Amino acid sequence: MNQSDMLKRYGMFIAGVIFSALGISLITKAGLGTAPLTSLAYVLTFIFPYSLGTFTMIVNTIMFLCQVILLGKSFQKIQLLQVPSALLFSVCIDMWLSVLSGWNTGNYVGALIMLLAGCVFLGFGISLEVIPNVLILPGEGLVRTIAGLTGWRFGRVKMGFDLSIVISAVVLSFAVRGQILGIREGTVIAALIVGNISHFFIEKVSNFLEGWIPPYVRTE
Repeated sequence: MNQSDMLKRYGMFIAGVIFSALGISLITKAGLGTAPLTSLAYVLTFIFPYSLGTFTMIVNTIMFLCQVILLGKSFQKIQLLQVPSALLFSVCIDMWLSVLSGWNTGNYVGALIMLLAGCVFLGFGISLEVIPNVLILPGEGLVRTIAGLTGWRFGRVKMGFDLSIVISAVVLSFAVRGQILGIREGTVIAALIVGNISHFFIEKVSNFLEGWIPPYVRTE
């Protein structure tokens, strides 16, 4: 990989992280729940006085450590860059939430529109992270690790993994507050449509950038 190609790939990945953080922030700001992968971090914000970005970083660090433990000597050192990538993602979530702090949805329809906009930005961001094929955030990294070790399809592992995060968030909510916190219909909607949106953008962006970035190869 020459220097120019490397800069293109990592630049696109960083842009994807920023757009994904915007998507997460819009989904959360809509007030109808949050994306499945950040549901546990979001529930923790109701229990402890720290930001969503802070808990997102903590959860991502745990997911990264799980990869290291599962892979052992097979862990590639380049994947250490997942940690600063997760830090950028977490900082951007708090930054976008701060930018959006004065934006009120007004009513349920407005909240739904903001939720859907967030899903689009999240799906677009994920496509920009995937196409360059250089790095991956810890959540998807752990899914990829599990899929590789078990031989199960990536998409199936991803679905089960997201579901386990949501269930953990619900259990924690009930255990600490006796009610469900931060998990609503928006979480379900995001779980159902973000994957399809990201696949749509992966195809369209790959075609648009044909010759500039090599085509994305499906892993599921």
